Amino acid sequence: MSCKKACRLILLLLLGTSILAAPLPSTAEMLIAIPDFQAVGCMPYLGGAVGERVRGALVNRGPWTVLEASRMNEIASEHKLSLSGLVDEKKAIKVGKVLGAQYLIVGSVNATGSVFTLTARLVDVRTGVVHSGFQAVTHQGEEGLIEASSFLAEDIALELGGPDV
Repeated sequence: MSCKKACRLILLLLLGTSILAAPLPSTAEMLIAIPDFQAVGCMPYLGGAVGERVRGALVNRGPWTVLEASRMNEIASEHKLSLSGLVDEKKAIKVGKVLGAQYLIVGSVNATGSVFTLTARLVDVRTGVVHSGFQAVTHQGEEGLIEASSFLAEDIALELGGPDV
């Protein structure tokens, strides 16, 4: 084998091993955006309250970073986008991309009498695919929303690969 071929082979081997040795992107780099939930059949402030509870429960609980709500609103307003009532998947994906998030959790608070149902969807911003859906129900009126929000956040954390919250 000529010296030139041997040098190329060594260079290719070194390049190959350096690529294999390069760390893969860690899941700690996963950025999740969780806008306020949409309120359906209930007072509008409940969507914000539930969204805040879910955000708070997921912060520092797994291999991800939750985007701060005020930062989400700031970025969205710079791009003339609204985060309120974010249920349209195409709009949600656009917002997620603008925010730089890999995943977006969109949800709603639905009331029928004293029964409240919390729903959420985990959306991959890059593909627009809904990976998972989540639901928590309480028959205790608004007072039960704190516990139902915790159950919802726990289910989301488990799906994302984090510990129980």
